[in-house]
Amino acid sequence: MSNLTASLSLYVISGILYVLSIVFGSEVLTLISKPIFIPAIVFYYFTKKSRENDDLFLSSLVFFYIGEMLFLINMTDYYLPGLLFFLLPYFILIYFLYVDFVILMKTRKIKIDKSLIILSVVLLYLLYSIFGLLDFTSKYEMVYMILFGVSLLVMLVFTAILFIYSSYRKNSYLAFAVLSLLMSGLFFVLYAHFLDLLIFKIANSLLQTVFYYFYVKYFLERSTLRNRVRLLKG
Repeated sequence: MSNLTASLSLYVISGILYVLSIVFGSEVLTLISKPIFIPAIVFYYFTKKSRENDDLFLSSLVFFYIGEMLFLINMTDYYLPGLLFFLLPYFILIYFLYVDFVILMKTRKIKIDKSLIILSVVLLYLLYSIFGLLDFTSKYEMVYMILFGVSLLVMLVFTAILFIYSSYRKNSYLAFAVLSLLMSGLFFVLYAHFLDLLIFKIANSLLQTVFYYFYVKYFLERSTLRNRVRLLKG
């Protein structure tokens, strides 16, 4: 219990300090706090897990961490490599959502509502409209941004289906994780491509930090549920 409390406290404190470092423009505080909150939430994961580790999930957190550190060192010089390391976990999360979706389809008879189709079309149109406003520095950045946008769209559709048709607690954590990831990416685009405002950076850093907590909580609940199914099957 002490390890659990310490890991979660370290995560919360480092996350708050990171957001404050953006508010006050303190590079020193950013250098101290930002490298801590992902290792802290990984430590929290290890204190909560009840079975074997999931290498794919841990790999996603490692990719996120590398991307965070590349942007921390020099966002200008490591912009494209950083985007790549942020993109890889998106594919991993989509894989988890796809597996959950397949299980849901096998265990419950669901009918995809027309509203979900309409929502998907609207989101696709908004995505297309936003990309039309962006001024990319290179074709590589354009490709990365398109992949980010499409990945987030797929996540939103999967998350909406899982949240609507399944009452498991993990899907609530999933909804918070995906929404915070989406909003964090939106504020990143706003200050990187439109207006370099402090409020956008603060919102990005806050949502970015919150995402990791809900992502880990989602996976812990997902693992617990999977273990229960195994026990029931004998």
